Amino acid sequence: MRKSIVHTILVLIIIFCQFPLLAEPEAALEPITITVQKGETLSLISERHLSDPKRWPELLKYNKIPNPDLIKPGLSLVVPVFLRKSVVGVTEFVMGQVEWNGTGGRGPWVPLKLGQELHPNDQIKTSGKGKTDIHINQVGMVRILNNSHFEVKGEMKKGGPVTVALFKGSLDAKVTKSNPPTTEHKFNIVSPSSTAGVRGTEFRVELDEKLSSTISCFEGVVDVNAQGKTVELTQGMATFVEKGKSPVQPYKIPEAPRIKEE
Repeated sequence: MRKSIVHTILVLIIIFCQFPLLAEPEAALEPITITVQKGETLSLISERHLSDPKRWPELLKYNKIPNPDLIKPGLSLVVPVFLRKSVVGVTEFVMGQVEWNGTGGRGPWVPLKLGQELHPNDQIKTSGKGKTDIHINQVGMVRILNNSHFEVKGEMKKGGPVTVALFKGSLDAKVTKSNPPTTEHKFNIVSPSSTAGVRGTEFRVELDEKLSSTISCFEGVVDVNAQGKTVELTQGMATFVEKGKSPVQPYKIPEAPRIKEE
């Protein structure tokens, strides 16, 4: 009888110790407090922080501000969860001159900060030797290299792959492999000359001055599409896509480097 009671107690202890790990939810979106800066307008603030900029009257009502004219530098505003943009990722490393724009390229550019949340349509520019690493939720790490222009687009449709755009320059990416493996893309990189669909891999996308692209696969598989043609890259292979043309036949690259964390 005593052995049975002891066994039952041990089983309950194991269950309760494991329960928090099983029940722990993902980090939820939280309200944020912003301080109005010189030159910022209600329109700019709404564009940067609200999922729908037209809902600015709700932002004023929530903060008990009766008149839009009262939005002045130094004023603190709380942006509640129900008005906030979704968070696609966050910056994990910033070096040199890197700027962020939360209005899809409109409005002023400001220095990118470590820990900056990134939302759909946020853009990043690097100059000189500047570069930054961003963690994209459910995807992995993207390193935006020097003299590049990049945009986070997010999910183009609910449950679909996360999409980003490279307008200029180059990036490296380390995408977490799906478990179990799948043929579905979890990440897309769109450029003026090609689209790279990724399942789980390490790769690089580079644009030249004519916006033609070179996509190199260091590990895993990358599908490169342009002008209705798709080629598959495996480890140690690359393709070149001249703007307005189809990808060339994949070719071997001299070395397939591994992307290291900064």
